[in-house]
Amino acid sequence: MARSERGDALEAALRRLGMIVDGVTASVVVSEDGLALAAYPDSEDGSGRDGAVNPAQVAAVSATLAALAERSLDRLAQGELGRLLLEGEAGTLLSCPAGDVILALLVEKEASMGHVLFAAQKAAAEIEAILARR
Repeated sequence: MARSERGDALEAALRRLGMIVDGVTASVVVSEDGLALAAYPDSEDGSGRDGAVNPAQVAAVSATLAALAERSLDRLAQGELGRLLLEGEAGTLLSCPAGDVILALLVEKEASMGHVLFAAQKAAAEIEAILARR
């Protein structure tokens, strides 16, 4: 699969996730080194909906936290990272491994977290499959 086709497929997967799940304000596919490979919404100025932080910020923070979580879990002999939830007063940052990348979501406080977790798991599997295609 060509690079632009892969990028389009990633963006389509993120768009579907954003349209299906209420409360997801932003989603980013993040490389291990913290680069945003795809984002939704991907506004021209990088700000996302309603003044959300830009995809590059979400990517950098998600990659840093995931690396720290993976090292911590390894040191404590707790196995592989399943997902990372960082809850704040205004919302949640959810990071899910998707093969060699991370799916990072910004979620509103009022969102149904069960629904978000289920949809994120499915989207992470789809992203992994897209990136596995040659």
